[in-house]
Amino acid sequence: MMKSNHKRLIFILAIAAIITATAACSKGNSGEVTDNIGQNQTMSQDTGHQNMEGQMRNNGTEPANGGATKSPLAEQPADDAAGSESLFVDIPVYDGTSEIKMTIDGKEVTAKFESLAPFEPFGLYVPSVLERYDMEDGVEFGYDTRNLITIGPFSQFAVEEADLKKTYEALVPFAEYTGSQPEGGDNPAILTAFFAFEHEGIRYGIRFRYGKDDAATAVPLFLETIRTLKLVTETKLDGTKGQASQNTK
Repeated sequence: MMKSNHKRLIFILAIAAIITATAACSKGNSGEVTDNIGQNQTMSQDTGHQNMEGQMRNNGTEPANGGATKSPLAEQPADDAAGSESLFVDIPVYDGTSEIKMTIDGKEVTAKFESLAPFEPFGLYVPSVLERYDMEDGVEFGYDTRNLITIGPFSQFAVEEADLKKTYEALVPFAEYTGSQPEGGDNPAILTAFFAFEHEGIRYGIRFRYGKDDAATAVPLFLETIRTLKLVTETKLDGTKGQASQNTK
């Protein structure tokens, strides 16, 4: 009888040990699950915070990729150069030099001084590739007869400055450039570009006339030529057409 009770006691203690061990194991697993849930919640909060920051950056406060913010103004062409360079701020007085060297299309050419007197109080150095055309009321310089430079009072060109458009990009930086238009306003084969400047209360103009297909050659050539504009005062024409000599008192 005593042996039977002893065995029963051992059996009960064994069962109790198993139950205790099982309970401890369950508690440990529960703790791990709780810890994992806590970590997942923390990671979720961090991710949400990062996503919110990224959205704020993308809304314009800061680029999400850490790069520099791209301003929409960077997409727009700058026009600060428009009218920033002047061709005729102070027109120098002709000093008597009869010819100079000029570089045209990468080649050095001789340019002789040609006076517009008695029609206008100016002269300029004209490269040898251009011809002089004398008319009853003035002088023109050019080539192929249709590509011409004309200088005179702006009113003689019979154009409204308000109708001109600054469409020739290479001329836009010049303050005197007033704009361009097809000849007569409706001839696309012949184009004109106009410049204007003041001298002694008179508004003078320079007109480039050129064929549309000649623009790439004519416009740079004409521009280099008018850069040499000089003031011719108290002059008389000598025996050579267009050559001016300056009188001094």
